[in-house]
Amino acid sequence: MFGMKNLGKVVLALVSVALFTGNAFADNLTVDGKSRSMLVYAPSGIEKNRPLIIQMHGMNQDASYQKNAAKWESIADTARFVVVFPNGENKAWDIGGDKDVNFLKAIINEMYQKYGIDKNRVYVSGFSMGGMMSYHAANKMGDMIAAIAPVSGGGGVNSPKRAMPIMHTHGTSDDVVNYNSTVNTLKGWVNAQKCSSSSQKIKPYPTTKSGSAASLEIWSGCTDGVEVRLLTIEGKGHWYSMDEAVSVNTSVEIWNFVKNYSLDGSSLPPPTPAIVVPTNRDEVFNGGFDSSAVSWDLQVHGDAQATGEAKGGKYQLDISAIGTENYQVQLIQHDLHLEKGQWNEISFDASAGAARTLEVNVEQHNDPWASYLKEKQNFELGTTSKTFTFKFQMTAATDTNSRLSFNAGAVTGTLTLDNVKIAKLDAAQIPEEDPSTLRGVQYMREQPSEYAVFNIHGSRLGLVEIHDAGFAESLEQAGFTKGVYLLRSLKGKKSLLVPVSR
Repeated sequence: MFGMKNLGKVVLALVSVALFTGNAFADNLTVDGKSRSMLVYAPSGIEKNRPLIIQMHGMNQDASYQKNAAKWESIADTARFVVVFPNGENKAWDIGGDKDVNFLKAIINEMYQKYGIDKNRVYVSGFSMGGMMSYHAANKMGDMIAAIAPVSGGGGVNSPKRAMPIMHTHGTSDDVVNYNSTVNTLKGWVNAQKCSSSSQKIKPYPTTKSGSAASLEIWSGCTDGVEVRLLTIEGKGHWYSMDEAVSVNTSVEIWNFVKNYSLDGSSLPPPTPAIVVPTNRDEVFNGGFDSSAVSWDLQVHGDAQATGEAKGGKYQLDISAIGTENYQVQLIQHDLHLEKGQWNEISFDASAGAARTLEVNVEQHNDPWASYLKEKQNFELGTTSKTFTFKFQMTAATDTNSRLSFNAGAVTGTLTLDNVKIAKLDAAQIPEEDPSTLRGVQYMREQPSEYAVFNIHGSRLGLVEIHDAGFAESLEQAGFTKGVYLLRSLKGKKSLLVPVSR
C-alpha cells in the first residue's frame, strides 16, 4: 500500500539565478461546475517532463500573496519546474472534503496538457491553512503526489494510500498554529510510516551558519525509504521564512527535499541549462528554431485560434479560426535593436499548406505598436518553401526593444517558417533608388554606370559615370559643386536625387 522509493539525496546548490525567466499569469479551470482560479509560473521555454510544485496560501490570503511571499521564480528558473499558486474559495481550503482535492487533481491534468509536466513528480506545499490542505491531499490523493512540504500548518494521518515524504517547516513563536501541537501531529505520521524511533538532529542548520535560528530533525528508515523532516525556526512567528541571513530560505529547503522523490522511483534528470537570450540585440535569436521556440512568442487575439511549435528545426503554425485583423495571430520576437538611420534586411524561409498571403511587420513592442516600415510587407506563399527578403531603413528614433512580427490571422491553415534573419546593410547594399540620398546616404555600385545629371529646375547639366566611390563622390570627382542634383539612369528608368556637400 505504501509504494514509494527513496531516490537518494542529490544536493542541488541553488547558487545561481537563471537569466532567462518566464512570467506568472492568471489561469482558470472549471472544477465540479465552478470556475476556479490560480497563478501559474513557468520558466520560458520549459522542457517537457519537468516537475510541478503546487503551493497554497493561508486563510484570508490569496495566490498573489503566496507568490510574493515564497519567491519561487529564481528557483524554478534554475532547476526548471512549474509552480502553481491556486486560489481557495473565499480565501480558504476544504480540508475535510473533496472540493479542493478535485481542484488539485484538475491542476495536475491542466499542467500536463500545457507543459507536459512529469506526473510522477508533483509536489504539494502550502502555508498555514494551505499547509493543512497539503496534509489533506496526502491522505486523499497520495498516489498522485510524490512529496509534501507544509509550512506552519498541520494535519493528522487518515488512511493515506502510500508512504509520504514530508518536510514540515514551523516557527516556535507561531501564535496562530501552535508549534508544539503541530509537532505532535507530525510525529503521528512518523509512527504511521514506521520511521526509526530515533531521529537525527542538526543544530544549527545549516551547520555552516553558526548563528542560524533554524534546526533540522530527520526521521529516516520509514516505509519504502521515505523521510519525515521537521525544520524548526527558533523565535519565528506565523510567517513564511525567507530570512537567509539568520535562518533559511524556506522555498529553497523545500525544493532540495522534494526533488529527491518521485512516484516511480526514477531519479530526476538534470535540467537542460537555461538559455540566456540577450536583450538589445542586433540579430534574430534562434531564427532557425533549432531546439525550441525560445525567444519567439505566439500571440492570439480576438476570435482567432492558433497553435504553434518548433518542430524539426522549423516553426509550424496551425490557424484554426481567423480574426478580423492579420495581427490577431502573430509570431513575434522582440528585444531587437534598431538604430536610427540604419538600413536593415529581413530574410526568412516560408511555405504554407495552401497558397496564402503572409504579412510581415517591424514595429514597436509596446503600445501604440507603431510600424517602422513605410508599409507592411506582404508575401505570397506556396506549398514549397522559398526565401523572402525585404529591406528597410529605421527612420524613427533608436529603439532597443523593437519587434519583428509575422501576422497570419487572415487565413486558416498551416504555415511553416525557418531561417529568420535580420542583418545590417552597408552602403553598397542600400537600394540606390531610395530618396534617402537626400540625407547624405552614399550609394555604392559594383560596376560603373552612366547617369544624366540635371539641376533641381530640370536643366540638363551633363553626364556622370558612377564608380565604386558612390554617387556623391562620383559627382564631386566630375567637377559638380555643392548642391542637389537629379540623376537619371541611361540604362533604365531609375532616377534619384543626390546631395553634394562639398
